[in-house]
Amino acid sequence: MNTAQFHQSVEQVWQQIEEKIDNEGLSVDTEIQGAVCTLTFDDNSQIVINKQESMLELWLASKLGGIHFKNIDGEWITDEGRTFWQHLEEAFARHGETISF
Repeated sequence: MNTAQFHQSVEQVWQQIEEKIDNEGLSVDTEIQGAVCTLTFDDNSQIVINKQESMLELWLASKLGGIHFKNIDGEWITDEGRTFWQHLEEAFARHGETISF
């Protein structure tokens, strides 16, 4: 994966998240600035998803902690084999919202 493909892939992830939040009518604010996507919940807790261009990784920070994902065959996966979407659903649950990607 080259840098342009990396950015395109991450931006597709962010778009999917925004669309799903809107479609589900969740009370979660989404803000994208540069390499960072911040999801803010009613209690002002946050999930932060950011691009790590130098490593071609996607990072997720939430009440679950910090998790790094590599793009393997088009899927963002941890070293343990869990997907970004699995972790994101769990993070939403820890922040008081139910969502399924």
